[in-house]
Amino acid sequence: MKMKGTAIPIYEMFDGSKTKLQIPVYQRNYDWKVPNCQQLFDDLVDMVKEDRDTHFFGSIVEIGGDYSSKLQIIDGQQRLTTVYLLILAMVKLLEDGQIEAEDPDLVAEEIEEDYLICRHVKDRENIDHYKLQPVKHDAEALMKLFGPESDYVGESNQTTNFKFFQDEILKKRISVDELWNAIQRLIVIDISLRQGEDDAQLIFESLNSTGVDLTEADKIRNFVLMNLPADQQEDYYNKYWHPIELNTEEGNEYHVSEFIRNYLTFKLKKTPAMGKVYQVFKQYIEQKKLTTEAVLQDLVKYSDYEKQIRNAQSPSDKVNELLKRLDVLEVSVTRPFILPLFDYWQEGNITADEVATILGSVESYIFRRLICGMPSNALNKLFATLFSESLKYVEQEDNYVDIINYLLLSKTEVSHFSTDDEFAESIETRDAYNMRQQTKYYLFDRLENQDSLERVNVIDGMQNNRYTIEHIMPQTLSSAWKKELGNGYQAIYDRWDNRLANLTLTAYNSSYSNKSFYEKKTAENGFDHSGFRLNDFVKGCDQWTEKELIERSELLKQTALKLWPMPSSNFQPKVVENEVYGLDDDNNYANVKIASYSLMNTPYKLPKRTWKEDVYRSCAGTL
Repeated sequence: MKMKGTAIPIYEMFDGSKTKLQIPVYQRNYDWKVPNCQQLFDDLVDMVKEDRDTHFFGSIVEIGGDYSSKLQIIDGQQRLTTVYLLILAMVKLLEDGQIEAEDPDLVAEEIEEDYLICRHVKDRENIDHYKLQPVKHDAEALMKLFGPESDYVGESNQTTNFKFFQDEILKKRISVDELWNAIQRLIVIDISLRQGEDDAQLIFESLNSTGVDLTEADKIRNFVLMNLPADQQEDYYNKYWHPIELNTEEGNEYHVSEFIRNYLTFKLKKTPAMGKVYQVFKQYIEQKKLTTEAVLQDLVKYSDYEKQIRNAQSPSDKVNELLKRLDVLEVSVTRPFILPLFDYWQEGNITADEVATILGSVESYIFRRLICGMPSNALNKLFATLFSESLKYVEQEDNYVDIINYLLLSKTEVSHFSTDDEFAESIETRDAYNMRQQTKYYLFDRLENQDSLERVNVIDGMQNNRYTIEHIMPQTLSSAWKKELGNGYQAIYDRWDNRLANLTLTAYNSSYSNKSFYEKKTAENGFDHSGFRLNDFVKGCDQWTEKELIERSELLKQTALKLWPMPSSNFQPKVVENEVYGLDDDNNYANVKIASYSLMNTPYKLPKRTWKEDVYRSCAGTL
């Protein structure tokens, strides 16, 4: 490598009549916040107060050709952009007359022309007019800062930090002359690379190997785009990477790292650690010998499925309803299965009804296990391999739903599908009041609405505290309640207090308190006047004792078994007869499962020990 590092004042990076510092499209947007800018400004003030000659401000890594004045910034865009904003803030205050310099050589127009803009490009709407050229959204915000305040892009970090610097300068902790002098003494190490000679990606990785806040997606974006020619970077970013970002957007944030982790999980049939997604992705590309464009095309395709799944915007309303319910359960563990399932569907191999039925089976599988308190860590491997497992049987069976149901039902031990008896007992006896919040939203929404088209927005109501969970038998027993429950009231209370049979929905929780059942039922806005279906049984009761609790518990249990049914399957995989291999056969045994072996014409079944250990013991005469 021919890279070289030189200590220079950072403002000199902007010097030169044709110099342009370009932030490549594979870089993140500018994301320094006010505390970062506060630290820089405080350091400059301290330099002046302590009369220090210099202040080291980190390193800048840039790459360009021998004859190009346009440099791509590989590392250090946050520092460069922040200093650029600080100089611009100072220049505009000088231009507006809000501050004055004592030094007659400190002229705003000259600083702007020397360090902020390229004078030979007159068009202010052209990014080439500016010496710093950020990525798209940042570029727009930066250019607006040169104009009137009414045009500023308010939600941009560039605008926020620019205004912060103006406010700090106006406090006059130091004079503008002292500030400009201090800026000129900010030192960086300029690491200069040469296109085609230095491995920018390798250097980037070494610079960002410790303590860096880059996401896994940031690293992947840099990996796939960094070593491409600049025009191709722009093309691939617009054509592939930005659509991937948009397809994974939720709540004004991109979830590309999470999406690529799920993508790798179904491709590799195992889940990479979140902090290792970039390394696993890089190995996957290199081992498969995939081109940059090929992998980006595949990521775009699956990111479109990701958008359909995340936003419940598939081509089928029935499928979307299932997606919404799974989203409430927050079971992202299923995504490595649903992504390739969507591809299988939208490639025409299965129908929308089949997808909906399959998602219904997954929903039952997940929720039953949740209610039964079964461990969730067993699900990662199951959903990482479920789709690839199913493809092994598609030639044996036309009914793809049967294959998936068979695979779910065939799981054993910690991965097994909770039986009707297990589920029924848990739905009756589980403490439903103290479950995880999202689980309660999901449970009460399903019990209230079931499959009705006339829906009550239970989830939104519970999230906004318009609807709350009401204990029919109150959490604090009054003397009237003790009398109504009878001599064994304490045992009844202990047994039923937080069980599902004693819980319902109301919009008037505060008015119920621990009133008697009759008052709760007949009062204004009481159970008798409730519009919730969950209160239909309660309306028909004249008292609330253990008898009613048992009856409602049975009713809810039967409803639950209907809403979360155990799927069925008629599929049985063909039994493959064991094949016999000889050690002298020309075969690769890497993926062969050995059931038994014969040694010196004596057959042996495979024990729980490894077969290699068993053969060794056979030869040693220790069996």
